[in-house]
Amino acid sequence: MNDFWPVEYADLDFELPEEQIATEPAEPADSARLMVVDRQTGSITHDIFANLGNHLSPGDAIYYNATRVEARRVRLKRADGEAQFECVFLQVQPGDGPAQTWQVLMRNVRRLKEGAELIAVADPAYRFRLSRRDEKLLLTSESPLNAEDFARVGEMPLPPYMQRAATERDATTYQNFFERKMAERDKIQGSAAAPTAALHFTSALHAKLRAQQVNFLPLCLDIGYGTFAPLTEKNFTSGKLHAEHYYIPPETAAAFTAPSAARKVVLGTTALRALVSFERSGTVEGETELFVRGDERLNGVDALITNFHLPRSSLLLLVAALCGKHLLAQAYREALLQEYRFYSYGDAMLIL
Repeated sequence: MNDFWPVEYADLDFELPEEQIATEPAEPADSARLMVVDRQTGSITHDIFANLGNHLSPGDAIYYNATRVEARRVRLKRADGEAQFECVFLQVQPGDGPAQTWQVLMRNVRRLKEGAELIAVADPAYRFRLSRRDEKLLLTSESPLNAEDFARVGEMPLPPYMQRAATERDATTYQNFFERKMAERDKIQGSAAAPTAALHFTSALHAKLRAQQVNFLPLCLDIGYGTFAPLTEKNFTSGKLHAEHYYIPPETAAAFTAPSAARKVVLGTTALRALVSFERSGTVEGETELFVRGDERLNGVDALITNFHLPRSSLLLLVAALCGKHLLAQAYREALLQEYRFYSYGDAMLIL
C-alpha cells in the first residue's frame, strides 16, 4: 500500500489474501476483533468488540443508522424462457402512477433486450419490464413493492464477494441490529445492504453501554448503489457518487450541532455519510451524492466505528478524511499483518 495513500485513484488498491475475507459472521457478533486507532498519539492497539465500552466515556453519543435491510436479491427469469438472472433491487426511481421503477444490478444482462419481460422465480405473479436510462438498468413493476413482497420472492442481499447464497441464519446475522429503532419509521425506505459496523452489536453489549451512560442517537441512510459501487475515475472527476436517501431526526440534528464536551461517535460509514451531508448542506432530509476525498476535513465528528473496507472503495476515502491517510494506511498494513477479517462480516476499527 502506498505510503502516501490515498492520493491518486490507483493508490486505493491493495492486495488482500482471500482467507481474510469474512464469509461468515463472528459468533457471538461482539466477539469480533476491534482495532483501536488513536489519532492523537498515532498508536494502534488490539481488543475485541465486546470491550467497546472500555474506550468510551459516560455522556459519549453513538450516532447509528436505523435503516432496515430488505431481502432484495431476487432471482428472475424470462417470461418466455428458462434462463435465470440474479438481481438486486437498489432504489425506487421518481415517478407517478401505480407502476414502480427500480434501479437494479443484474448479471448477464447483455442477453436481454429493451422491454424484455421478466418474472420472479419464486412467484411468477411478480412481473417486470426491463429498460435502460442514463447508464442505469431499470425494472418496472405494475404495482409497488414493499418489504413483505421482497421477503416473499427474495433473499438477503449478501455481497457477491461472499460467493454463496444467503441462508436462514443470514436473515438475522446480516440484519442491522438497530433496524427501525427510530420514531419516524416512515422515513426509512429500506436498504440493499447492511450498515456493517452495526452487525457487531448484541443486546448484551447495547445494554452494557446504556448502563455506562453512553447515549444512542438515530438517523437513517438507506443504502443503495452509492455505498458499495466500485469507485471509478469518473467519481474522482465529478466529485459525486450515486444518490442515497437520508434523514436526520430533529433530536439527532440538535445534538450533533450543539457544542458539547461529550464525544460524538459515529457508527459506520453510512451514518457518517448522512451526518457529513447534513453538516455541509444544513438539510435534514434528501438525496446525498456526497463524495469525500481522503485529504478533506470532516467537522463535528470525534470518533468512528467502522469495518475494514474493499480496495478501490469510496469508503476508504471517507475514513481517510477522518483518520488521516498516513495513519489509515498504517492501520490497514497492521490489519493485514495481524490477519484481521475484512468486509461485511469482518472485524472492526475504532478511530478515536
